[in-house]
Amino acid sequence: MSVAARVLVRLYPRAFRERWGAELVGEVDRAGWRGMPQLAWAIAGMWLHPAIWPADSMVERRRRVAALAVVVTAAGWLTAHAVLELTGAVPRALAHSWFLTVCDTMTFFGFLLALPVPRLRSVVRLAVLAVRRIALPVAIGAAVVVVVHRDLAVPAVVKIAVVGAWWLALTMVAGQVVRTVADVDLDAVAVPSPQRLRLGLWTTAAGLAGSGLTLLTAGGDPAGVLGGVTVLALAAAVNGTVHDLAEVRTT
Repeated sequence: MSVAARVLVRLYPRAFRERWGAELVGEVDRAGWRGMPQLAWAIAGMWLHPAIWPADSMVERRRRVAALAVVVTAAGWLTAHAVLELTGAVPRALAHSWFLTVCDTMTFFGFLLALPVPRLRSVVRLAVLAVRRIALPVAIGAAVVVVVHRDLAVPAVVKIAVVGAWWLALTMVAGQVVRTVADVDLDAVAVPSPQRLRLGLWTTAAGLAGSGLTLLTAGGDPAGVLGGVTVLALAAAVNGTVHDLAEVRTT
């Protein structure tokens, strides 16, 4: 098997590799070089549909969907606010409008609804794990806040570095939250019920859709259009996951 084929096999979600490892190798070999681009596209699509991955129970599927909700919420929020704060794509009045505040609130509320809730016996252990994982990005963010509030006269390159450090810290926090939700044992948390998870996903999708439409229609700036399309695509992925859960339950 070629190096490219080995890489493609590794790109499959682990649930597929653990269940059908040999079959996947055979599928990649049969695809050949000509079929690899199409196969790679199909694998990328699998990562957006965790509800249909092989699983031993619906609880495990819902935990995976909750992890996707965290990923999408983080990606959508970071994308939207990067466009709002780092570009002039959206007028300042609109960027701080009540509508975008409502969209952010809906996105965050839906994120909270979709999160697994730690069981009492696991609260301390999970809290320690979370603190250990986000300690570095929180320290970076705190350092940025101190530098900004001292209002020091610094060269432009330092200002750029400070802004970069702030967004790096936000991205690192988001990544560690995703990692923690994905790694947590099912016996350590109460996975959201189907009703709560569905409500959380719909609320998140609605909030992201509102933010994406605002970026897309704010003024035609390329950065706003690209950011809007990206956020709308994430909202569509969340909405599609709700349908995936419904289809899995009926099969």
